[in-house]
Amino acid sequence: MPSRETQTGPSDALRAAVEKTFAATAGSAAGTRERAAELLDEVVRRGDEVRQEAVRRGQEVRDEAVKRGQEARREVSRRGEEVARRGQEVRDEAVRRGQEARDEVMRRVESELGAISDRLEKLEAALRKGKS
Repeated sequence: MPSRETQTGPSDALRAAVEKTFAATAGSAAGTRERAAELLDEVVRRGDEVRQEAVRRGQEVRDEAVKRGQEARREVSRRGEEVARRGQEVRDEAVRRGQEARDEVMRRVESELGAISDRLEKLEAALRKGKS
């Protein structure tokens, strides 16, 4: 430190003190600048990681939604086929019952016609006997 005699006044003393302070802190300022750059690089790296993770998770969610949609479509298709099959079974059963009912009616008609035919033959035979 220069002696007071070499200094010309308070402003020179202040200037010298500021220069000494700058000289003393210049190394730490460079270190601080480097550390700030490192921290900024770390923030950028972590931001990229977070973005990549968000993209990955978004893709997983999209894939899961597509998978569930496909499963739902297959289930709807399966149920539709099941309903169509059941409808066919009901229609077939109705046709079968209709056929059975028609066959029963035909048997009754044939039976009644047979009975009428027998009675007609008896009446005709009785009429022939009565004329003879």
